[in-house]
Parts: sequence; C-alpha cells; structure tokens
Amino acid sequence: MRLDRSFFVHLGLLVAATLFAVVVWTRDKTASALAVADVTVWAGRAEDVERITFESKSKTVVLEAKTDKDGRYFVGTTERRTTPPAEKPKDDVHADHGDEPHDDPPAEPEPAVKTTTFVSVSGGNKLAEAIAPLKALRSVGRIADDRASEFGLAEPEGTITVKLRGGERKLVVGGATPGGADRYARDEATGEVYAIKGDVYRDLETAESRLMERELHEWKDVDLTKARVIAGDKRRELVRSGEEGKKFWADPGSPEQKDETVGNWMSKLDRLRPTEYVAAAPEQKAVVVRVEYTGRSGDVGFAELVKGPPGASGKPDYFLVTERTRLYGKVPVGVAEQVEQDVGAVVK
Repeated sequence: MRLDRSFFVHLGLLVAATLFAVVVWTRDKTASALAVADVTVWAGRAEDVERITFESKSKTVVLEAKTDKDGRYFVGTTERRTTPPAEKPKDDVHADHGDEPHDDPPAEPEPAVKTTTFVSVSGGNKLAEAIAPLKALRSVGRIADDRASEFGLAEPEGTITVKLRGGERKLVVGGATPGGADRYARDEATGEVYAIKGDVYRDLETAESRLMERELHEWKDVDLTKARVIAGDKRRELVRSGEEGKKFWADPGSPEQKDETVGNWMSKLDRLRPTEYVAAAPEQKAVVVRVEYTGRSGDVGFAELVKGPPGASGKPDYFLVTERTRLYGKVPVGVAEQVEQDVGAVVK
C-alpha cells in the first residue's frame, strides 16, 4: 500500500515540533535551576556565622551572633556617616598691614556619625541562612580589570565580610544585574564574579530598618493560658478563657466572664513596638509594669515596661524589653503613657 506524500510531511512536522518542545523544556528547566541559586560561592552553616560586617562609603553595619536559653539572635550596630556641606570661605582683610583681601581655604567638614543599635531575631537568622552557605544565581567567572566597571566593581557599593567558625570570607558588592533586583559580587578569595540575590545587599544596606526586630514574642496570644501582672507591690493573676478564635482574659475567680478592662489594657501593651534599641539599660529607670506569661508547657516569656528620664521632647522616654527582644527598645510615648495610666485599673 502506498502512503500519501502528505503523511510524511505531517510526520516530519510532528517530529520537528516534538524536538522544539524538548529544547524549550530543557532550556526552561536550566533557567529554573539558575533561579534557585544553585551555584555555591562558599560553603558553611548558618549556625557557624559569628559576625557579619558590611562597609560602604556612608555606613558600617556589624551583626554579632548571640545565643541564650531562648535561642539564637543578633545584636546589630549601624554607623551612618553624613558629611555636612563645606562652609563658604570668608574674606580676611588685614587692614593694619595694608594687605589685599584674600580667601582663607575652607576647612574640611568632619563627618557626622549616627550610631544605631538594634536586635534582630528572625531577620538576622534568615540572613545567616542566606550567607552560609552562600549561593549564587550564576557564575560569571574571573574578569579582566578593564571590564570591572561593566559589573560595578570598579567603584563597588560595599564589602561584606562574614566571620565563620574557623575562617573568614569576603565579598565585594558591585552593580545591579539587568532588571535591577540582584547584584554582581566578587569573592575576594578566588577572584570569581557571581550574580547573587539582591536581598543580602538590601538587608545590610538598610539593616536598621529591614532587620530590626519588632515582634515582641515568638509565641502567639492563642498559646497563652495565664498571665501575672506586677506593678510595684501589687500583682494580679489572670486566666485565658474562651473557645478557639474567641479567647479572652478573665479573673481566676470567674473564668467564664470576660474582663473588658483587662482585655483592652493587654491589647495596648501588645501594641507597643520598639522604634530603636539601646545597648544598655536606661539610667534612672523606673519599672512601670511587668507581665509574665504562661502557656500550656509552662512559663513562656515576659514584657517589662520601664520609664526613663526626660528625652529630647521634655517627656520621659519609655522602653520595653521581652524575652525575644533581649535589649530595651524605645516605644512610642503616647501608647506607653496609656498603659501606665490604666495599669491601676488592672491591679487594683
């Protein structure tokens, strides 16, 4: 039986389409592999990261790893440098000697340094996981000096130094990759250039805002069973009652009766969020209130609000510390004052 010529034409088109689909599928699969950062710049483990330092022309960021009974966290310090504009030269007339007026050379202005301290728990640990091991989107290889400007490495954005247990690694951060989301970077140990995820650079360049810990506790409110409120020589025990999704605070003597006053006050306390941290406890601090929380497995944490001496506004500054934040963090005065004013209604 003779086969029609059109049959072979259609067969050939089918084969060609199949081959094209395989090529496209393979290419997309390769692109996906690159997108998940499959190239290793250096090895390591997040728990081996002891210090992360970022240095640029305008700032220095240092993250120090710490560990206590509640887990691993980082204490960060940012030094941001700003140079004020140079003063205009003044005419200096030496009338006594008949000298002509002349301009004094302008003095070089001293950079102003602003230091910020912060605590980072989730953000710091996530950054450590991204840095050890450090994965790249792709490897560019070694480049000649005359090509450094193509990758922003002739005038780099900054340097990241990672101290690992047993060694130190350094990465020079260059310009943005096409699209602007990621960065070129050079491993100083090998001279290799890579394209890395831009989150690492952005986290460090704006560390005091992106990495600062604002969550007060690891646990959620629904995990609590009891609380103890302590204000001066007064204290009160509270219980957490109600169905899932409808939990409320109550007095142990009437656990089925919702206490609106206590619930509103506890909500105000929970709304306090640090805007900045201090390296040492405030001088002349007075404890406003301390709340100790209990969960199904026992004690889970605390929140302590203290009042310091008057700040720049003329009003006392308020600071909050919890088991998660570790350091005292300055909190908004308005909400803190409400918590202080209403505590008397809770621990009558």
